[in-house]
Amino acid sequence: MLLVHTAIISGFTFKSSLGNYTSRLEIGVSIFFLISGFLLYRPFAVSHLSGRRSPITGRFWERRILRIVPAYWLALTLLTYVFHIVEMGPGIGNIFIHYFFLQIYFPSSLAYGIGPAWSLCTEMSFYLVLPGIAAIVGSRRRSQKNQMVRELISIATLYMISLCFRWWWTHLPMFKAANGQLHPTCGLHCSSHDLLLSVTNLWLPAQVDLFALGMLLAVLSAWWSERESEPAWLSNRYMPWLSWIGAGVAFWSVSHLGLPRSPIGIPLPVPAMEMHALYGLFAFFLLIPAVFGPEDRSLIRRFLRCWPVASIGVVSYGIYLWHIGVAQKVTSATGYSTFTIPFGVLTIFTFVFTTAIASISYFGLEKQMLRIKGRLGWWNRPSGTPLSEADQVLSK
Repeated sequence: MLLVHTAIISGFTFKSSLGNYTSRLEIGVSIFFLISGFLLYRPFAVSHLSGRRSPITGRFWERRILRIVPAYWLALTLLTYVFHIVEMGPGIGNIFIHYFFLQIYFPSSLAYGIGPAWSLCTEMSFYLVLPGIAAIVGSRRRSQKNQMVRELISIATLYMISLCFRWWWTHLPMFKAANGQLHPTCGLHCSSHDLLLSVTNLWLPAQVDLFALGMLLAVLSAWWSERESEPAWLSNRYMPWLSWIGAGVAFWSVSHLGLPRSPIGIPLPVPAMEMHALYGLFAFFLLIPAVFGPEDRSLIRRFLRCWPVASIGVVSYGIYLWHIGVAQKVTSATGYSTFTIPFGVLTIFTFVFTTAIASISYFGLEKQMLRIKGRLGWWNRPSGTPLSEADQVLSK
C-alpha cells in the first residue's frame, strides 16, 4: 500500500510507462482482506470440524477492538490535531464518522481523514457479521464430511452474493450531473443519491468475496489439519513457485485491463468486475505458500519467515495507518510539491520514517493492547480440552 501511494503522490503512476503496474499495487487491500478471512475464520472452522466449542462472540469483538481501534484513534488524532496533515471535514459529525469507521457510508466524508482507512470500515463490518455467519454455518453438529460440504457451500454463497452485488453496482446508471455536487473522489457532478451509490463498492457486500477466499483457505487448512491429511503436492518444493507464478499472471492481467490509473475507490466501468476477480486470485495464490506445506521447504517459504519480512509484518498495521501522512510531510519538508518529488526519494524516506513511527506505535501501544487481549479467553472450553498448537498461534 505504501508504494501505490508514493507512486501517486510523486506522479510516477501518471508519468511512467510502469504506471499501469504501480496503480494496481492497491491490490494490497485484497491481501489484507484475505488474511483477515483466513485468520479470523479458522478458529470457527476448527470448532465446526472438530466438535470443539466455538469462540465466544463478545470476546471475539473485544479482541478485534483492542487490536484495531487504539492505534487508529492515536494516528487519526495526531495526524489531525497535532501535525495538521489530514482534516476531518466540516462539522462535528465528521469527527464522529471518522472515529467510528463510518466514512464509506457518507460520501462527502470519504475525502477526509486517513485515506486508506476506508478498508478498516469494511473490515469492521466483517468483524460484526462473522460470528453470526459462523453460528449459522455451525448451527448443528454433523459428521465431518457433511460439515465440510456445508462450509464450502456457505463460502460459495458469500462469493456469489458479492459477485451479484458488484454486477449490480457496475451496471448502475449513475454519475449524472445533478444538483451541482462534486464527487469527493472522482470529481464528477452527482446527485446525493448517486454519490451514495458510487461508494457502495466499498461496502462489505461488494468485498465479501475476498474475505470468503480467505475463509476457504481457513476451512481447507482446518480440514487437512484435523484429518492430518494435507495433500502431498502442497509440500512439493516447486508448489510455492507455481503459486506465485499464478499470482504474477493475475497481477499482469489486471494491469493490462485498460483501467484508469486511479485509486480503488474511483468509480470504474464494467472491467471492474474482472479487476476485482483478478485481485482476489492474486491474493489467493500469494497466500497459499504461507498457509500450506512445510515452512522450511523452498526459498519462498524461507523468505516469508525471514527476520526482515517478519518484522515488517509485525508493525505493518502502523505502516498502513501512517504512511500517507508521512509521505505528505516528506514532500513538503524536502521542498518539493505533489507530482514533482522523485518517486525513489519519496518512497525511501517514507518507508524509513513510517517504519520507525510504526515500531513506536507497536511497542508503545499496540503490544500493550495485545497483552490486555491475551488475558481474555478466546475459547470457552472445559479444563483439559487443549487447543492445537496451530490454533494457539492463531488466537494470539
